Formats: sequence, structure tokens, C-alpha cells
Amino acid sequence: MFLLLIWHLKIPPRIHFFLWLLSKNEILTRDNLSLRRKVDDQSCLFCMENESVHHLFFGCVVAKQLWVYVSEVIGKDVGSSFESIGSLWLSNKRFLVANMFCSAALWGLWKLRNSLCIQGCRWKDVKILIQLVVSMLQNWRLLCPKENLLDFNQKLEKLRTIATRPHLLPGCPR
Repeated sequence: MFLLLIWHLKIPPRIHFFLWLLSKNEILTRDNLSLRRKVDDQSCLFCMENESVHHLFFGCVVAKQLWVYVSEVIGKDVGSSFESIGSLWLSNKRFLVANMFCSAALWGLWKLRNSLCIQGCRWKDVKILIQLVVSMLQNWRLLCPKENLLDFNQKLEKLRTIATRPHLLPGCPR
């Protein structure tokens, strides 16, 4: 349903392709890799549960925390499923900035997961992921139309602030 809408998002072309693969469940998570060859360890690199597309991007404790932050920044409850993000693509003009932030969050999760898997980097905490997403979005600012730039910059600054604030336990007042 969302496949054609991917190509209209204001994101880099390689992210369009990534989202297209993600929407078709073709991203090479460990469960999908195991369909092609033997995979000894199918566990998620963040939490040790079995890694699947849904788990990595929406079910993992790290993904859930990322979506809490992204939802806070964009003012929309996103990240429970691919549909919660894809549904915003239906009104890309209205949710253009939110779509850019959600796309960066998905890409950031994938990039960090691959750094852990391929380059042997160590997992520290979700703040590293948020900083990666902020860095990406700074580069993507050029793709944001002028009429949305103020909203984009305000949301980016809010996400940057989240990346630098101290950890709080869930449910604690801020």
C-alpha cells in the first residue's frame, strides 16, 4: 500500500531504496539471512531476542526507546509498526518533516545495527543512536523545502536536546 509513496519522501535516494526493501520485508536481518544460508546466531545485537525486521525496527527495546523520543519530537505516536509510519506517507505534504525524521530513525537503526554486526562496534546506549539520527538529519536539511525548514530546525533542535539530556527512568517526570 505504501510502496509508491516511498519515492515521494524528501530523503536521499538510497534511503528510498532501503524503505522500499523494508516495506517488502526484504532487509537482511538475521531471520531473512537464515533463509539464504545457515546463520548460527539469530539474536538481535541490541537485546539478544531473535532478530526479525519487525523486532529490529519496532519490537526491540532499543527501537521502542528511539520511537518514544521520535514521537515526542514530532508530536505523533509512531513506531509501533511499519504501518504507523507508512500511514503518515499518505499525507506527505502535511507530515513531510515527520516523515523525514521517521526515515532517519529507521535508517539510523539499520546503520547502527550493521556497525555492531559488521565492524564489531560495541553497543553503549540509545543516546549514540539519537546522535546518529541527528547527524543524518543535519545532512538531510538540504532536502527540506523552505516552507518546512523552520519546523524541521525546531524539531531537530528538540531531538539534539534529547540526545544530550541525562538518562531518566521510564515514568519519571522530566
